[in-house]
Amino acid sequence: MNSKLQTSTTQQKIRDYYDVTKPNVISLLVFTGAAAYIASAGWHTNLLSLVIVSGSIWLGSAAANTVGSYFDRDIDAIMSRTKDRPIPTGRIAPSNAFTYGIVLLALSLGLSYYLNPLSALAMLIGFLDYALVYSYLLKRRSWSNIILGGFSGVMPILVAYFAAKNPVLPLTAALFMGFLVFFWIPEHIWSLSIRFRQQYTDAKVPMLPVVVAERTSVQIIAITTIFMVAYSLIPIFTPSLGFHLIYDGTAIVLGALMLAINVWLLQKPSSDRAWTVFKISSPYLFFAFIGIIADILVYTH
Repeated sequence: MNSKLQTSTTQQKIRDYYDVTKPNVISLLVFTGAAAYIASAGWHTNLLSLVIVSGSIWLGSAAANTVGSYFDRDIDAIMSRTKDRPIPTGRIAPSNAFTYGIVLLALSLGLSYYLNPLSALAMLIGFLDYALVYSYLLKRRSWSNIILGGFSGVMPILVAYFAAKNPVLPLTAALFMGFLVFFWIPEHIWSLSIRFRQQYTDAKVPMLPVVVAERTSVQIIAITTIFMVAYSLIPIFTPSLGFHLIYDGTAIVLGALMLAINVWLLQKPSSDRAWTVFKISSPYLFFAFIGIIADILVYTH
C-alpha cells in the first residue's frame, strides 16, 4: 500500500512539474520553430537537428513559462482559471519552481549553442523578453505588456533558422516568419482577455480589455487583425523573400477568414463572440506555417 501511495505521489509530482511549464502554450512555439527549421533547410533538413531544435525550443519555452509562473504566483492565486496551477496551490514551492526554470534554461541554451551560438543568443533573448520584460516588468503595469512581450514569439523562428547549415531562405524570410507570430499574438491574447476580463480586473492586471471599454477593445483587436493580414501578404509583393504561390494562396484564404470573423465580432461585440474568435484564431499559425513548408518544399530542390 505504501509503495502504491509513494508511486502515486511521485507521478503527481512529475505531473506538477510538467504542468508548471504550461505545455499547451509550448506546443505552438515548438511547432512554429520546427516548421521554420524545415522551411529554412528545405530538402536538406537534418532529422537530428530538427529534433534538437524542437527540444531546445521546448526547454527554453518551458523555462520562460516556469519562471514567469514564479513571478505571477500571486496573480494566479486570484484568477479562477489559474488558481489551481501547481505554484499557487503549493504543490510546488516557489523557490523550487524558480530553480527548475533556470535548470531548464541552461539545458536549452546548451542544446541551442550546439546548433549555433546565434541560436543560443536568440533563445536567451526570448527567455528574457517573456520572463522579465513581460511577466516581471510589464504584466502588472501596462496594457502594452503583450506587445513588448510578443518579441519572445519571434525567437523560436530565429533559433531554428540559425540552426540550418545552408538555409534556402534569406534571413529576411526568417524575420518575416517570426514577426508573423508577433503580429498574431495581440489579436489572440486580447480575444482571450475579453472572455476573462473580470478575472484580470480582480487581479489588477491591465490587459487591454480591462483598461478600455469592451467595444473599444473589439475595435482594436479588429485593427490589429487587419494589420496582421496585410503583413501576411507582404511576400506576394516581395519575391526576394523566397515564397511562392502556395504560401500566397494560403495567406489569402486564412486572411479572408480572419477578417470575416472579426467583422462578425464587430457587428455584435460580446465575450462569447470574442471567445469564438479566440478559438478560430488559434490554428491560424499552424496552417500558415504548413503553407510555408509546402511552398518551400515544392519550389526548391
